[in-house]
Amino acid sequence: MRGQGGHPLTMGQLSMWRALSVRPPEQLWESNQDVVWPVPAGTTEEQVRQALTALAVRHESLRTVYRPADEPDAVRQVVLRDPLVRFAEASVREPFDLAAQPAWRAWVRSSDDGGPPRVHLVIHHLAADGAAVRIMESDLHALLRGDRLADAPAPREVAELQRADDFRARLTAAGEYRRRIVAAAPRVPVSRGSLVRARAHTGIPYGAVRHAARRLQVTVPTLLLTVYAQALAATTGRTDQLLWQLAANRMDRTVRHLVSSMTQWVPMLAACDPDGPLRPMAREVNVAAVRAMQHGVYDPFAVAPMDFDHGSFFTFIPAPADADAAPSEVTPRRVEFLPPRAYSGASFYLIAWVHPCVQLTMRVMRSGYGRAEVERFLTTMTDLLLRAVEEPA
Repeated sequence: MRGQGGHPLTMGQLSMWRALSVRPPEQLWESNQDVVWPVPAGTTEEQVRQALTALAVRHESLRTVYRPADEPDAVRQVVLRDPLVRFAEASVREPFDLAAQPAWRAWVRSSDDGGPPRVHLVIHHLAADGAAVRIMESDLHALLRGDRLADAPAPREVAELQRADDFRARLTAAGEYRRRIVAAAPRVPVSRGSLVRARAHTGIPYGAVRHAARRLQVTVPTLLLTVYAQALAATTGRTDQLLWQLAANRMDRTVRHLVSSMTQWVPMLAACDPDGPLRPMAREVNVAAVRAMQHGVYDPFAVAPMDFDHGSFFTFIPAPADADAAPSEVTPRRVEFLPPRAYSGASFYLIAWVHPCVQLTMRVMRSGYGRAEVERFLTTMTDLLLRAVEEPA
């Protein structure tokens, strides 16, 4: 395989690499993402294959292999000159050999109901984080339409910028911020327990949540984060909470369309009274959340290793850019328990989707949290969010 030199990794890639380096072999597959994309009616399998190959030409991370080094922070990425797309069905539980081949596979499957085919994708988080997967889907549809796309940024270019002298102060400040917040957070003894996964289908439509956030003059993710902190305070009896947000680190327009792993966990402190007025709490959480995101890029080898049992973790999945935010009625709620998956990482983790209705997926691996406690937490958070939505202006 012919490749272009050996380039350093971005800080986001390094964070993922460090997490993989301490993970047991049986858990390496847990960073794989299983994705399904629809394609327009009338699209042939050959057209999809051509578009996927063009996608690999466009985005270097889809042509990249990784060269380990004696020092973990010295790992290098090698960009292959020719696209190597493996059009073969794969299991999400099959780990990738990151040093041997690009870490993704794609195949086309016909719909069972006779509709248009769908693209199935298994891709490692090191090649593309959640935001990057959405960029890839958008680019794929543009390529199928025959659109001309502007040049895409490359991870190696971002990695070089992050090691430049004028970026060093930003890395240092972010590292100091992270150390300061973690040191100030109350330490609560935690022991790991059985894994419980559940999803709350809240029935609260996206338009209602968006309207509530605008009324409070905060963003939608801030509203969800505030309610998360409120639910933690209500169920644990502790008002001060250490929260970890997954920062996408794509606020700079030059990396907004970068396909790679850019995400890093950033901490913040929140003090919430579940019975208190929402507006001042949301404003305080908003300030803390923005400050945290401003320190989202740091050198993972210059700070203490992640302690995934210290604090509570949160990821926000935004609505599509063209999402309909028209008012609609709240529908009945329900809690669905899910099969176990991904034993590595955070032991208390919530992922919030907001479109078309709010869905809260919770994963807990802590003693004292069984199905009843997880359902109570999700019910509490749904109640608090509904109260925020129904609160008069």
